[in-house]
Amino acid sequence: MSSTRPNRIGHKVTQWVSEQASPEQWEVKILDLAQIGLPFLDEEGMPMQGNYAKPHTQAWASEIFESDAVVVVTPQYNRSFPAPIKNAIDYLFAEWNAKPIALVGYGWSGASDATADLTKVLTHVKAEVVGSVGLSFPEQLSTEGVVLDGDAAAAELRQLLETLHSKVLDLDEVPVQS
Repeated sequence: MSSTRPNRIGHKVTQWVSEQASPEQWEVKILDLAQIGLPFLDEEGMPMQGNYAKPHTQAWASEIFESDAVVVVTPQYNRSFPAPIKNAIDYLFAEWNAKPIALVGYGWSGASDATADLTKVLTHVKAEVVGSVGLSFPEQLSTEGVVLDGDAAAAELRQLLETLHSKVLDLDEVPVQS
């Protein structure tokens, strides 16, 4: 969850997203950037070097590295994504490499600008963005965080999660080269 605003609805959208994930395919762990509390990038070394000195960076790197895939739930702020998710991405480099990622955006335009911008940033760090779903106010999502177009939105999200799962399975089948 990428929003850290005090009055955010991201936790409700994230909970809805997690409920759409098949328990046979996914063990869901919600990572809330407001609770993780990464300060603005404060590592001395370049993330590409992977020499993380700070405990918060080491913990964040471990969370991403140990995840088979990531679903980023993000609002759209000022035609893009919020600063905390950019900061969280910038902390790491190798951990994003080939990591399958799906994006779920929400906002007045379904967060299409936010997910497009996130795709550019994540692709730059070599992540594998498999697609996105957008929820628009007020047609699909209330401003209080209630999904209104439940069946159609859930079907679209489940398809995205299926694509994400297929990507994870594809990565599991790649032989290790020595």
